[in-house]
Amino acid sequence: MLISQRVSLYIHLLTKKITGYLLAILVVSQIVTVLLRYIYNTGFLALHDISLYSFGALVLLSIIYTFGKNQHVRVDVFREHQSLRVQQNVDIASMVFFLIPFYSLVLYWVWPDIQYAWSIKEGSQETGGLGGLYLVKSTLPLLCIAMLIQGLVVIMTRGVYLDTSSQEQEQGQSK
Repeated sequence: MLISQRVSLYIHLLTKKITGYLLAILVVSQIVTVLLRYIYNTGFLALHDISLYSFGALVLLSIIYTFGKNQHVRVDVFREHQSLRVQQNVDIASMVFFLIPFYSLVLYWVWPDIQYAWSIKEGSQETGGLGGLYLVKSTLPLLCIAMLIQGLVVIMTRGVYLDTSSQEQEQGQSK
């Protein structure tokens, strides 16, 4: 396995683990928020912010995971009738002409806002809310960098995405 594939696999498995934790935090915080509101007739703003922060990070990091599994959204009207080689060539072309320019531009345009958020240690817009919104906003450049890395790996492997199902099973059996 090439070093680039290992890096891509590591990014993929790390985001899988992080998104699992974020999902658990989101579910628990949302249930507790609803229980507090409707049973005890009280609100807890920090808990609401935890739900919002975890949801925002979860959505962005899930993009990385689904891309690595080759389960991202496509229009499969034409794809279902194409051979594997044609599908791989179309994927490579889409990486070169769409994915790389798009995420490069997003990274370029969002970087000043992220720097500003870090410089003021941006927090919740609500009085009494949680700090650390700048950390959640930092997931956007992380998304861009991870997608660029994974897109380049797909190009270098000639349209082959990660196949983590067999690798995850091997890791599970070795434990």
